[in-house]
Amino acid sequence: MEWFRYFVIGLVQGLTEFLPVSSSGHIVLFGSFFDMDNLLLISVVAHLGTLFAVLFCYRKTLSTLFKQFFSDVNNIFHRRKVEKNYNTTTYLNLIFATLPTVVIVLLFNKFFEDSFNISSIVWGFLVSAILLLVADLKPANNKYLNKKSSAIMGVAQGLAVLPGISRSGTTLVAGLFLGVDKQEALNFSFLMSIPIILASGIYEGIDLIKNPVATNFLGIAIVFVSSFIFGILSIKLMLKVVKNNRLYYFSFYLIFLSLILLIFF
Repeated sequence: MEWFRYFVIGLVQGLTEFLPVSSSGHIVLFGSFFDMDNLLLISVVAHLGTLFAVLFCYRKTLSTLFKQFFSDVNNIFHRRKVEKNYNTTTYLNLIFATLPTVVIVLLFNKFFEDSFNISSIVWGFLVSAILLLVADLKPANNKYLNKKSSAIMGVAQGLAVLPGISRSGTTLVAGLFLGVDKQEALNFSFLMSIPIILASGIYEGIDLIKNPVATNFLGIAIVFVSSFIFGILSIKLMLKVVKNNRLYYFSFYLIFLSLILLIFF
């Protein structure tokens, strides 16, 4: 049954990274339940799987953004005028969103790490549930993202490092409260995750190099593949859920899970 434990961890990471239910909280819970010694290595690989999932789903968008970025850099280098368009605005918004996230994580990383316990995770789940319920009740709006709204979503992403707080849910809710179109806010939330998942994987990878653990290569492969496949499925599911205003489903799930944890832990 060893392979099954690796499969479940990959499944949990893949689904919860993009659904608004907190991947970090679920990984801690399932990792503790399975009593796995190499949880850090598994976490790194699982993050890589979800990173490749979002890269796969948004490969065309990312290709367009990279082309636009290098085109703009070339124009600046040759002192030509840079014409503003949607793609230029999007990659600039991603920069404005990533910067506050990095600053918050760097300043409060030790506090975030020390706060990972069942009690904190339960409260984080409940906060996420409330935010999702309120967001579903908010009337729709159709504003476009700008630097200010992107930066605020970046702050929300930084705060989502707290245990039990959903990254995708918090950033989406922040966008909705700022009046950003819900589909644009969700797509941007997924794109925002790329540099953060990558940075998280590198950070954990450095820690892993300093403190190596025994490696089950088949198990690691299972974690990567399952997190990649279920990451893609969760992105597709989330796009449909937000389109149909069904975020409250996840609120009920988080409230139920919190009650279970309070009773048994």
